[in-house]
Amino acid sequence: MACVIFSDLKNWQREKQVYPKAVNRGLEYIQNTDFSTMKPGNYEIEGQLMFAMLQERITTASHTRQPESHLTYTDIQYLIEGEEIIRVAHLTGEELISEDTFEEKDLAFYSKVGPETSLLLQPGSFAVFYPGDVHLPVCSVTEDKPLRKVVIKIHKSLLFE
Repeated sequence: MACVIFSDLKNWQREKQVYPKAVNRGLEYIQNTDFSTMKPGNYEIEGQLMFAMLQERITTASHTRQPESHLTYTDIQYLIEGEEIIRVAHLTGEELISEDTFEEKDLAFYSKVGPETSLLLQPGSFAVFYPGDVHLPVCSVTEDKPLRKVVIKIHKSLLFE
């Protein structure tokens, strides 16, 4: 599919008219939430149709990780602290799924994907990955470092409002 959006909150105000309403609600939640007082974990926004996953992770080299995709949820991945590379690949039909947990976790990992493009996320930037978009988050820019991010999960049913 590869319908990825890559931007930052500073530009969102002038871009938001072309985003789905649910994506804008997720970005409004990000803009209006003080994550500095929150502990890592899941936070409901609109029940299980939209929720936030606050994460503290350590980036690693991309070759140590596997790309992933989802079938049911769109991700808004917003970087709060640190920096990361997120690699993105188009579905070509030649990718190989190494672990399929779509039914249980809405997640599949890939051992092989096509050519990848890299997005550099810095504090304030975000990427939106729709169901089917193959992405490899939490990759190191130069060395392994901690990061703090929030991932807004949006159920695909909300995209058609």
